[in-house]
Amino acid sequence: MKFSALGFGVSGAHGTPLVSASETLALIEAAVAGGVRVFDTAPSYGAGEAERRLGLALKDLDRSDLVICTKAGLTSHGLAGRRRDLSPDGVETSVRASVDRLDVEGVDILFLHGAAPHELDAALLARLRALKQAGAFRALGAAGRGAALDWALDAGWFEVLMAPVHPFLDSAETAALDRAAQAGLPILAIETAGDAAPRLRTPRSLADLYPLAKRMRSNSGGRGRIAVPDGLKQALGRPGVVSALFTTTRTAHLNSNLEGIRLS
Repeated sequence: MKFSALGFGVSGAHGTPLVSASETLALIEAAVAGGVRVFDTAPSYGAGEAERRLGLALKDLDRSDLVICTKAGLTSHGLAGRRRDLSPDGVETSVRASVDRLDVEGVDILFLHGAAPHELDAALLARLRALKQAGAFRALGAAGRGAALDWALDAGWFEVLMAPVHPFLDSAETAALDRAAQAGLPILAIETAGDAAPRLRTPRSLADLYPLAKRMRSNSGGRGRIAVPDGLKQALGRPGVVSALFTTTRTAHLNSNLEGIRLS
């Protein structure tokens, strides 16, 4: 797999009616034109709507040099409903539904969402190996933060990691990233601007209501935040990071993130 330096998250408002499917498709096409080759989504983004939209975009794109990622372990329903299931049957059901929505034979990376040690058992590993052999995914990844990253590294199952990478991480978080890099595991960086909420601004579109609603549901103030383009650049400077992911609903923000970063 060849990773582009930047990846696009088909997530957030892209799984809601606040952004039309045509707007999502246009942003994906613009990202590809700008050199982005990594696209991340999940069944928990809009109860699968984000996956369906990425699948629509893929019909008109050259799939051969794209890295398509989705996840298993967490699904959503309604505005705030979440269901966690990392049982072997739950994961297989999730993966099969994801590839159907994406309309692909398989994805490049399947990430398990924040798996805990008691969930990483022999039965799940056997099922994942069978799904991989059947072509449902090419590489198994772990998406998580905090202790979940250490659990993933301890398990020894995973070929790729997805984790927050920003200037406000504590020593334990940076130690886990260093450990992953030393083990040779590629890291897809998320939340690169920091874990504090974006600055409040007057909504200029329906899509702007999504971060406002998300901020109202959050109980954490976070530790800090920098500009997204700066965060992407800094994350790409960390050992082990092969791609820094972002999402946006605005073409201007997409172009701002692409400027000054050589995509490869």
